[in-house]
Amino acid sequence: MNEGEPTARPVFPEGKVVRRVTGSADALKALLLDLKKYTFTGYVRTIRVADGQPSEGIVFIQAGNPIASFHFRGEKAEFGRAALKQVWQDSYDPTCSLELHARVEVDSLVRDHPQGALDRAKRLVRKAKVAEAPTKEALEERLKGWKAEGFEVRDLEAALGGDLDTGRAAFAAFEENVKKVEMLREILRGLDAKGFEARVTTIEERLKDPRRHLAAEADVEELREAIEKTKRDAETKAADTAREREIQDRARQVFEMVLKHRQDSGKGIAGLTESAVIRAMEEKPTARDEKTNLIRQFNFDTFVVGPSNRFAHAASLAVSKAPHSAYNPLLITSGPGLGKTHLLNGIGTYIAQNNGAARVLYLSVEAFTNEMREAQASGKMADFREKYRNLDVFLLDDVHFLSGRGDVQEELFHTFNELYNKGKQIALTSDRPPKEVPELEDRLVSRFESGLIADIQPPEYETRIAILRRRAKDGGADVEEEILATIATLVSDNIRELGGALNRVLAFSALMGEPVTLEMTKEVLRDLTATEPKRGRAKVEDAERDLKPGGAYLVKEERPTDCFRLFSRAAAGGDGGVLITRTNPKRVREKFDLGSAQILWLTDRESTSEDTIPPVLERIIYEIEEFMKKGTRGAILIDGIEYLVSNNSFDAVLKFLRRLIDHVSETRYTFLLSLSPATLKEQEVKILEREMETLTFQ
Repeated sequence: MNEGEPTARPVFPEGKVVRRVTGSADALKALLLDLKKYTFTGYVRTIRVADGQPSEGIVFIQAGNPIASFHFRGEKAEFGRAALKQVWQDSYDPTCSLELHARVEVDSLVRDHPQGALDRAKRLVRKAKVAEAPTKEALEERLKGWKAEGFEVRDLEAALGGDLDTGRAAFAAFEENVKKVEMLREILRGLDAKGFEARVTTIEERLKDPRRHLAAEADVEELREAIEKTKRDAETKAADTAREREIQDRARQVFEMVLKHRQDSGKGIAGLTESAVIRAMEEKPTARDEKTNLIRQFNFDTFVVGPSNRFAHAASLAVSKAPHSAYNPLLITSGPGLGKTHLLNGIGTYIAQNNGAARVLYLSVEAFTNEMREAQASGKMADFREKYRNLDVFLLDDVHFLSGRGDVQEELFHTFNELYNKGKQIALTSDRPPKEVPELEDRLVSRFESGLIADIQPPEYETRIAILRRRAKDGGADVEEEILATIATLVSDNIRELGGALNRVLAFSALMGEPVTLEMTKEVLRDLTATEPKRGRAKVEDAERDLKPGGAYLVKEERPTDCFRLFSRAAAGGDGGVLITRTNPKRVREKFDLGSAQILWLTDRESTSEDTIPPVLERIIYEIEEFMKKGTRGAILIDGIEYLVSNNSFDAVLKFLRRLIDHVSETRYTFLLSLSPATLKEQEVKILEREMETLTFQ
């Protein structure tokens, strides 16, 4: 049979899908390396649609190694190495979906379809020597050993009592299964399974019967996923705990200041407690509408509009006035604390007020997930689906938390389709564009991006003043403009923190029984005042003079402009520079004088006119180290960290950066990293700030 010619297409069992990955430059490579580490047996399936033509690829994996491959596009099929090449090419496409299937009998599938065997596997078969048939006594010794290890051997005992050739075949199959069991046990021993001891015990019991290794293999993969999810949840909890501790620390600071001032002024301290200070500093409790779950305070009337959010506000208002007719779906993206939840609730409130019959519901992905889990556990999924698929307006907050939740994504996909096809309005929020959400299925990405995406940026100085003015008015406080200006200068990139700073000042004023003054404001917010110089410099020229050889600098800006200027100066003062950027190099050269600096376009696509580099961390570190070998001093700039994170993970990128920072620190090179703060989570930005000196510009 010739490769590429029309052929009958084999049908492979579905198995159990234990993981899904979105296509990228190193998606298949990373997956295969992971499977090799865990000696996985099963197959990888790729699904891609290009030019309206679907293609499907299959790579069979045995003990972590690819042993056969098939590729189908239309009526044409390819096998072996040719098929594997096509699978690799498909996997580069971000629209390609990669599925990992477990609980399939790979050996029998490869035997039934030998045309797909890879060359290496074929050579191994040709070179294999025929072993001498074991005697009955030898089989009895093996049986004794397996029995001593605790394996279930009753079927072998029965086989040994019958025809010897039949017994030999049974022993050979059992021995192969024992090898797979031993590999699975090795994987189990390598997992940090604290808290999952009961599941480990269950798997170990199953492994006593080697015939059940396929089921055990899927269980091990599910356990590994559960362990990783627990670690992610623990990191989220730790971040929440850190935020709570920060609130308590600030309350304690205000409490101690009030205590000291009241004592110094001879005022009494009766009834003054930390809890009283915390209550004074807290935001007003959110009032929710029981029917819609909407937060009543979050409406268009209380939303302060400025250049940073005007487009998102206008889009939200348009959707509210003409549901489904304007933009459907509407996706609002921004960093934390910038108003996307406010606008989402504003949409729902406007529609509910102007159309009392509309079935409107607002909730977070976390709440949707929890309700779905409860419905599954209680057998009420039909009621759950009826509730959500009969809405007129579905408002879903924080869709980036869908990452890694395969079953929730499946349910949401069908809910989305049914609502959209019925002409119902859908509005969503996320802290990043859909393509940058890890492990978000391609079909959801395409649906989320099919309407309008409206981004919110950190508020400008004038908008921050307006927000503070509104907050003070709503709180019934008379605060001078000079004081509002001081607070707006100290807090620049988060509306929630902006309001929190004002609350601290107002709480101190109320507990002291004194009017708010500029001196009081600076004293209460002295922690922000003390850290402000470390957060940046006023002028780019100052930073140019102060860049140090061996230094690593995090340049925080909404668009990569100042970082290019710093890079140009640092590169000119040494042996040149290497720039890795998400911006097309042609546009960079048109705007900035970069001399002979090497520019690598950070992209998955190929270019006939520019040097490109895929978002593969090892490849990037290799290019940078090769550049550094050519001289003794210069500059390195990476622009596009959010792109690297979306194609790898934050942890992987952090390790990569630490390695690079350590390497640069022992040289006379300067490393610059451009970052738009809103593109990463708040906790991730803080981690980067601890690793590098931070520069921000006004």
